[in-house]
Amino acid sequence: MRNRLGLVFAAAMVLASPAEAANPEDAALNAVYARLTQARATSDVPGMARAFAPEGLLIDARPGPAIAGSELADRLAPQAARIVADGVRVETAYRIERRSVSGDLALDAGYMRQSIARPNAEPMIRYARFLTTMRRGADGAWRIIGDASMPSTQEVWNGLTRVEGLQFDG
Repeated sequence: MRNRLGLVFAAAMVLASPAEAANPEDAALNAVYARLTQARATSDVPGMARAFAPEGLLIDARPGPAIAGSELADRLAPQAARIVADGVRVETAYRIERRSVSGDLALDAGYMRQSIARPNAEPMIRYARFLTTMRRGADGAWRIIGDASMPSTQEVWNGLTRVEGLQFDG
C-alpha cells in the first residue's frame, strides 16, 4: 500500500509540474552542445568525436551515408585539417526547443546555426533542424547515440523562443 501511495504521489507531482520546468539533467546535456561548439571552433576532431558514443549514428542534412561514432574522427580529420590550413573560422550555436529525459536516455529537438568564414570573405551560414538522442554511460557522461538533421532557415531560427533550462545560443 505504501508503495502505491508513493507512486500516486510521484505521478501527481509530475502532472502538477509545468511543462517548461527545467530537468535536473539540463546542465549536463547542455554541456554536450557547449563542448561540441568549442571543439568545432578549434577544429578539435577528437573533441567532436568524444561527443558521440562509438555505436552512435550521425545522419547529416548534406548528402552522404550515416556516419558511425567510431568512424567520426577519421571522417572529420581531413576536413578539419583543411579548415586550419585555410584559416577558416567556424562558429556554431544551438537552440533546443524540446527535451525529453527518461532515465539514461534524452531526446532533444532543436536547431543549429553554423557560420563558416574564410579570411576576407562573407561567412556562409547554414541552418539545420535536428533530433538528437543521448545516452548516459556507465561513467555518467552523456554521449550522442543518434543525431539526424535537415536544412532549415534563418527565419525559423530567428522565430525560436527560449525554453527554461535548455541550450539557447545567440
